[in-house]
Amino acid sequence: MFKLNKLFKSVSLAVVAMHGASTELMAQELTTQNEENLDSIEVVSVVAKRDIAGFLENQPSGLLFGFEKSLLETPRSATFVSDETLKAFGVTTVDDLTAVAPGTFTASFYGVEGALNVRGTLAETYFHGFKRIENRGTYQTPIGSTSRVDILRGPPTANFGPGKIGGLLNLEPKTARLSQSGGYLPETVGEVQLTLGSYDKKNLSFQFGVPVNVGDAEGGIYTYVEIEDSGSYYDGIEPEHQMLQVTADFELSNNWTLVAGLMAYNAEGYVQTPGWNRVTQELIDNGTYITGRDTDLVDTNGNGQMEWAELSAQDPTYFAKLTSYPDFYLYADANVAALDSNVGTTQLSRHNVYTSDSDFSDTSTFTGFVDLIKTYDDDSQLKLQLFADYLDNQRFVSYGFPADYLAKTAELRVSYISAFGSSSDAIQGSYNVGVSSRYYDARRKESYNGGQIAINRRDISVGAMPNDIIGSPFNSDFFWDLDTQSKWSYNSAFAMVDLTAMDIWNLSLSGRYDYYDVESTENGDPTYSYATEIYAEDTDGEFTFSAMLLLDLESGIRPYISYAESSAIEFSQAGDVSPDLIANGEWLSDGELLEGGVKLELFEGIVTGSISGYRQERTELSTVGGSTVSRTRSEGTELELRILASENLSFSITSNKQKTEYIDGFAGYYIVNPRDIGLNDIDNYGISVAALSFASSMYAATGSDYYLGELEDTRIPDAVTSIYATYASEAGVFDSIGSTWGVRYVSESSGLVENSVKYPSYLTVQGSFFAHYGDWSLMLNIDNVFDETYFTSLQDLYGDVAVLPGKGREWRATVNYAF
Repeated sequence: MFKLNKLFKSVSLAVVAMHGASTELMAQELTTQNEENLDSIEVVSVVAKRDIAGFLENQPSGLLFGFEKSLLETPRSATFVSDETLKAFGVTTVDDLTAVAPGTFTASFYGVEGALNVRGTLAETYFHGFKRIENRGTYQTPIGSTSRVDILRGPPTANFGPGKIGGLLNLEPKTARLSQSGGYLPETVGEVQLTLGSYDKKNLSFQFGVPVNVGDAEGGIYTYVEIEDSGSYYDGIEPEHQMLQVTADFELSNNWTLVAGLMAYNAEGYVQTPGWNRVTQELIDNGTYITGRDTDLVDTNGNGQMEWAELSAQDPTYFAKLTSYPDFYLYADANVAALDSNVGTTQLSRHNVYTSDSDFSDTSTFTGFVDLIKTYDDDSQLKLQLFADYLDNQRFVSYGFPADYLAKTAELRVSYISAFGSSSDAIQGSYNVGVSSRYYDARRKESYNGGQIAINRRDISVGAMPNDIIGSPFNSDFFWDLDTQSKWSYNSAFAMVDLTAMDIWNLSLSGRYDYYDVESTENGDPTYSYATEIYAEDTDGEFTFSAMLLLDLESGIRPYISYAESSAIEFSQAGDVSPDLIANGEWLSDGELLEGGVKLELFEGIVTGSISGYRQERTELSTVGGSTVSRTRSEGTELELRILASENLSFSITSNKQKTEYIDGFAGYYIVNPRDIGLNDIDNYGISVAALSFASSMYAATGSDYYLGELEDTRIPDAVTSIYATYASEAGVFDSIGSTWGVRYVSESSGLVENSVKYPSYLTVQGSFFAHYGDWSLMLNIDNVFDETYFTSLQDLYGDVAVLPGKGREWRATVNYAF
C-alpha cells in the first residue's frame, strides 16, 4: 500500500526535472531518498496516470486541518475538489457541488446560488481559511477563480475560528505556486477562456501567472479576470458580474514566505425570485396555475407602483389578527384579499417566474489577505495572517422586499506549528497553537412594507402590474422597518495537537476559547419595526473543542470516530446581530456533533473514499427580523467513492441519507396558504396569512400536534445520489478526447405544513465532451439532458407558498487557449 506523501515526492521528481540542469542534483537527492520505495512509486505513477478527472488530492491541506495531513488519513468527513474536477463535472456554482460531495444539496434561496447547505443546514463560506461576510442569496458566489474547493462537514477546525456545527465551504484562490511540488512557475503561463451557451450565456475569463525573482526573493504573481454578461433560463433574470483576483507568493530571505491576495467582485442582475406562487398539487403535477387578479388596490398616481400613502389609504387594516384564528395575522385588509378579475386556470411555463422590471440586486465585495510565514530549521512555522472582507448590497424584490446591506470585517491570526518525536518513537505528532482577533461592523436595512407583502397577489401568467409592485425606500415614501447597526468582536486562543501512536493510531485534539463583545442598535421605523429592543449589548466567553480518533490499518480501511462541541454568534443576513437576540440571551448558540465512519484507500489507491454516519444539533435563525432561534437535530449517512478503473475510465459516487428536525417545533415566523387554516385560497390570495410562531400558531389553528415536538424539515430531500463516469482516450489526432456523464437522484420534498404540496423525486442527467489539441481545448456541457421537470423548495419563510421550478435543458460550449 502506498502513502500519499510518496506520491508528492514522486511528482516532485518530474516537476524539478523540468527546471533543467540546475535542478539535477535535487532530483538525484530525491531519487536516492526513495530508492527503497521504487515499487511504491511505480504504483503511485500508475494511479496518478489513471486520474483523468483530477480526483486525487494533489497536496495535503495544512490550511484546512491545521497540519500538513492527507484527507484519507484525517478522522473527519470532508471533500477536496480540484479545479480540474470542477471542469470535468460542469460545476459552475455552489449548488452544482452536489455532484462531487455528499450531503450538500442546497434548497433555493430565491434562486441566487450564494451559500451551500451541508447536512441539512446553511454552511458558512470561507476564503483562504477565513470566514467571509454572510451571503444568503445576496450574490452568486464565484468559484471560477479557485484552485480548489474544500467542503468540510462538521464544525470548523480550531485554527479557522468559532463556527456552527454543520459544515463549511472554503475557496482557495489560484496562485503562482505549483500545487504538486510546492515550487513556483518556471515561466509565464496563462489561459484565455470563452464560454457561450443557451439563453445568451456569455462568460470570458483570462488568467496568467508570472514568475518574479527580485534579489533573494523567488516567487510569482497570478491574476484572474472574469466577465459574465448572460441571460437566464428564467425570464427577466439577466445576471452579470466582473471579477479581478490577484495573488502574490514569494520565498523571501531568512526562510520567510509572503503570500497575499485580493479579490474584487461586482455583480448586477442576480435578482431574487421565489419562483412560482399560488402553489397547489395540480400546479406541480400538471403545470395548472390559478389565474386572477385583485383589482381593489389601485396605483392612483400612475407611477407604476404602490407607494405607502396609496396602500395606507386603500388598505388601512393592513396588520390584523384573524378573528377565528387569533394566532394568525392577515397582512392586508380582508376587503382587498379576493381575486376578482380573470379568475381561472392556465398552463405555466417553467421559464415564467416571479420577477418584474423593477427588481434589482447590485453587489460589490472586496476581499484580501496577507500571510507572513517564518520556517525554522526544524521545519516549524510561525504564521502571521491578516484578512479583510467588505460587502455592499442593495436589492429589491417587487412583491415588497427591499434591503440594503453594508458590512466589513477584519481578522488577525498568529499561530505556531511544530512537530515532536521521530519515526522511531512510539508516539510522535504535531501541534498548532495561536491567537486571533476579529472585528465586525454591519448595517442591515430591510423593509416588509408595514406587513403588506402578499406573495400570492400577483398573477405571474400575466406578469407584474402596478398594483402588485410594492414600492421601497429606494424610490418612494416607504421606510425601513428594520435598520440594525451591529458591531461585534472576539479575542481568542486556540490549540491543536495531532498524535500518531505505534504507526496506526491517530488522535487529534483541538480547542479554543473565544471572548465576545457584541452591541446592536435598532434605528428602524418604531411604528412598524419587528424589533422590540432599541439597544442591547453583552459580553460572554465560550469554549469549543473536538476529539477525533482514527485507526490506520495496512488494509487501507481506516475506521474513525469524532466528537465536537461548538459555539457561534447567531448572524442575520448581513452578519449583524439583532438587539432582541442580545437582550434575551440567545445571540450565542451552541452545537454538538457525534460522527463515525471509515476512510478507504483500497487496491493500492485505485478505490478511495469514505463512509460516515453522524448526529448533530445546532440552531437556525429566523429570516425575518433575525430574532427567533429554533434548535435543529440532523442525522444521516454519507458515501463518497472515487474509482480509477483504468487509465481511460474513472467513476465518482456520492450519496447521502439525512433527516433534519426542529426539536421543539419550528418557532420562527412563517407564511402559510389560506387553505392550510381552512380559508379559501382565491378569496385570500391578495393578502398574506402569517404566523409569528409557526409551531404554536398552527397547533392553535388546526388542533394538530404534528407541529409540536420534533417537526421534520421536509423542505430538504432526505436522499441524494450522484454517479459520474469520465472516459478519456489515448493520444491520437487529439492529445486527449473524452466525455463525462452523470446522473443525479433527488428524493421527494415538501413544505412544513401537514399535508402540504409534495415535490416529486427526480433524476437528472448531465453530460460533457472534451478535446485537447496542443494549447487548445474544447468542452461542451449539457445540463438536464432529458429536460426533466423538477422543483426546489425555498429554504425560508415562503417554503409552503412558493417553489422554484428547476432549470430545463441547458448547454454551454467552452474554448480555452493556454500559453
